[in-house]
Amino acid sequence: MSNDGLLNSKSATARINRPRMIAFLATFAFAWLMIGLFTGTIVLVVLVRWLLNLLQLWGMGQTAQNRTLMSVIVLFIIGSFMLTRYVVRRLYRIESPRRRRITVASLLIPGVLSLWAWSNPTRVLASMAGGQRSSVTLAGGPEFVFGAYPDADQLLKLKQQGVATIVSLQHPAVLVELQGIRQERENAKRLGLKFVQVPMLPWVSDNTDALATIRQLALTGHGKYYVHCGLGRDRVNIAKRVIESLQTPAHATVVASSGLIQATGFDSRESGKPFQRGKLIKIASDVWMIPFPNAQELYGYILQGRPGHVFLLLDPRDTLQQRWRAAAEKQMRAYAVPFTVVPFSPSDTARAQEVAATIQREKPPVTIIVPATTWGDPTKNVTAHVTAAMLKALGAIPATAEPKFTLPDTSEHERTLEMLDAARLNQRHTPAASASKRP
Repeated sequence: MSNDGLLNSKSATARINRPRMIAFLATFAFAWLMIGLFTGTIVLVVLVRWLLNLLQLWGMGQTAQNRTLMSVIVLFIIGSFMLTRYVVRRLYRIESPRRRRITVASLLIPGVLSLWAWSNPTRVLASMAGGQRSSVTLAGGPEFVFGAYPDADQLLKLKQQGVATIVSLQHPAVLVELQGIRQERENAKRLGLKFVQVPMLPWVSDNTDALATIRQLALTGHGKYYVHCGLGRDRVNIAKRVIESLQTPAHATVVASSGLIQATGFDSRESGKPFQRGKLIKIASDVWMIPFPNAQELYGYILQGRPGHVFLLLDPRDTLQQRWRAAAEKQMRAYAVPFTVVPFSPSDTARAQEVAATIQREKPPVTIIVPATTWGDPTKNVTAHVTAAMLKALGAIPATAEPKFTLPDTSEHERTLEMLDAARLNQRHTPAASASKRP
């Protein structure tokens, strides 16, 4: 072999620096742990929260959100493994042992930062919500303060303000919340505060047991409670609405509610994106007419949104619409959404003025649900007689307008999908009272 060939062979061996198997596995495991802690913090706290908010904005429901969450976790595991593989391969191309040790040690920095963040969860979660608060006081009953995750200092302040019980809506199955739950339980015990855990998973579970516990606290509890989730948004908004629904507005006082992060409204619907059965039509400020929502739309914009009082204008003679109504009633009762059922068939168009007067007496926000709306200009085209009649009665289109009535797609495939929607909703909740109007 020539001298040049020998030199090249030695150079290649130096570049590879093959380690012993045990040393390699230990290095790889350490690097994956440190890289995984840092990238996992970013993914679970920032990316997952952003994706879930985006899915809710698009009206996607629990199933879609759950699948997205699981997909993100799987992709994170794969991505962090590939990133670690790349880093370790680059690491063993470093010829200097001293530089290699320094590089390995430098991986401690992102890992330690991540561990510090999770040991101080309020800095990661509550700071993202801005510490907003709201409160509800029930006449003759307890007072509830709502907000984001509290750290030890905030718990002390809450105690000084008269709070005796902490109600956590966080769920131990959510990895980013597990450490915070443990820390908060210890902090509450040290301060002499009662800690009640009511775990909720808005994007996975129907929360039947949690909602029942919240109602029980509101009906039988005493003193002052602090109710929180992580960011003081989705779960807190649901709990707040359930508590408010238990007494009439005359017996419930809402304080500083503007501080709470607002639930999703129809105005936030991206670029006026329609629902499955038609456009969303704005009648007035905070007054909307929408087509009957599918399961995802119902959850994102009615149950977890801010629809105000909901009027269901459905045909009692249409079996499909009655299935819609029965399923939606169960959901809205469970989530304490106030609603009124208004039987309305195509032959009832003469009643439109009377129904419109009832709706206009209701204080906004108000949501009017009809079987279907339109895909184009409502003055020229509609997909349900009730839509045209109510748009005229509410003054949304001229009384002289004669929009063309276009039958919606009622193919066997479409109707099967609609019935499956209704069946899925039917399976999620246990029915409450049978009244058609909820105050």
